Amino acid sequence: MAFTDGACSGNPGPAGLGVVLAFGEHTKEISEYLGETTNNVAELTAILRALEAIKDTAKPVELYTDSAYSIGVLAKGWKAKANQALIAEIRRKLTEFDDVSLVKVKGHAGHALNEKVDELARLAIANEFSG
Repeated sequence: MAFTDGACSGNPGPAGLGVVLAFGEHTKEISEYLGETTNNVAELTAILRALEAIKDTAKPVELYTDSAYSIGVLAKGWKAKANQALIAEIRRKLTEFDDVSLVKVKGHAGHALNEKVDELARLAIANEFSG
């Protein structure tokens, strides 16, 4: 499974992403500063980074996000006015997988891995400006 989150200090503003991949006993964390962008770009880029990091595309993947926007544009047919190139890139990446489920989780509701990816996204921003 994969948990993803994007964070933005201001919107637009300094942004970061967090990803936790957990497959059996193996886990991987990703924290990346994205520069000045929007929260939606951060959320979508987190999903892309998760997909890029998964090596076995034949195994079923559950990808969790608290971003209704990401679920909407990637799985529910919402029409995006912005971020079309990024959305197209994610859709191309999704075609490499046999089975991916995008799952909406409630943000800031105490789910341990969702809280962890939020922390990783915020740390990416904080670390960029601390030094």
